[in-house]
Amino acid sequence: MTTLSHAQDSGTKARRFTISSDARAMAYVIAIMGAVTVAPFALFGQHFSPNVAKDLRHQSELLSEAGDRAGAVAASRRATYIYRGLMRASAIHYAPQLAASLHELSLRLSEAGDDAGAQAAIHEAVEIRRHLAKYSVRDAASFEQSRQLLSQIEAREASRMKTTDNAAR
Repeated sequence: MTTLSHAQDSGTKARRFTISSDARAMAYVIAIMGAVTVAPFALFGQHFSPNVAKDLRHQSELLSEAGDRAGAVAASRRATYIYRGLMRASAIHYAPQLAASLHELSLRLSEAGDDAGAQAAIHEAVEIRRHLAKYSVRDAASFEQSRQLLSQIEAREASRMKTTDNAAR
């Protein structure tokens, strides 16, 4: 069994729920089905791209909940790639989605043990959200969440380096 925290938005308290192994398996199946049904639409170009990227972010979350870290990272990377392309068309419109996708990618990379990759992704998300925070309270809250994640990743990296230094002595 896996216990997860889920916050609906920043104004509500987090609630905890438990996912059984059957539910994890079902989430994995749904995520795989999503990859099979979503992938062909990516061929139709930018008309479907925002929906494909959104679905890939959701797929990444489901794969993460199911314990498939590599699949979750791959889906999150694809979503981020699509948002980068959409940024060329409309940076103002897609900057928040790219930042959210980078934040999520950082989480997935961190879960998979790639702290260097997680740190690079969250740094980029922080920079985008820093700029957006000047114009919106909601974006300011997102900026703070990304800064907290960056602090956690940096603290974990510093702790790991200290442990490595102590072991070398």
